Amino acid sequence: MMKLWSDRVLPCGAAGMILLAGISGARAATGVAPPAMYPAATWQGQSQAVVRVLDRLDAHLELLTIPVGGSATYHSLSVGVEACVSRPQTLATDAGALLHLKDSSDPQRPPFDGWMLAQEPSVATYGSPLYDVRVVSCAGAPTAPQAGPLPVVKAPVLASAEVPVEEGGDAPAPQPGSASGGPVPLAPDSHNPIPLAPPSGAAPSLAPAVPAQPSGQPLPAPEADPGLE
Repeated sequence: MMKLWSDRVLPCGAAGMILLAGISGARAATGVAPPAMYPAATWQGQSQAVVRVLDRLDAHLELLTIPVGGSATYHSLSVGVEACVSRPQTLATDAGALLHLKDSSDPQRPPFDGWMLAQEPSVATYGSPLYDVRVVSCAGAPTAPQAGPLPVVKAPVLASAEVPVEEGGDAPAPQPGSASGGPVPLAPDSHNPIPLAPPSGAAPSLAPAVPAQPSGQPLPAPEADPGLE
């Protein structure tokens, strides 16, 4: 019986499995290129920053989309953005913004100037008792710094098409041989048959053999047991 699969005619049954195994084993090993990835320290600049402000008095959350080089105001808090960068594709999602924060209702508190990271908010925080500021993400058009194109990754060139034994290849089966290097006989030599019984034809005795005594010397007398006297 024959079956059609993927526009190919394949045999069924054990013979078909043997044929398919032979076909797959005959393929030459080819190198596979690893996926292209940006270096871990790569950032992509963007033209806007998305900042979340929490008002601790009424638990209100406000999302501010601020262009790079501009500023926005929420109540008495002024938020200025000098730069916003995010991770490019193939890297873990993260964003960072260089912010300038100033609360006009708290003139004794110095302004905050520094980077805030979206995935690591505890690295830099604004120590205001009234407002909590977090960076959410970057948005807008790409700007400097540019991540550039993905690096080109080439497939490795294998030295041999044969797969080593430790990586799944098949080791050649050892050929049987004798000590002299010739083929091992499959049956004993007909001229020298293997004896299956003692030469005399008598059944073998199961009793232990009596040790031989030197001729002309009598056996020594047994010693008396002191416990029997």
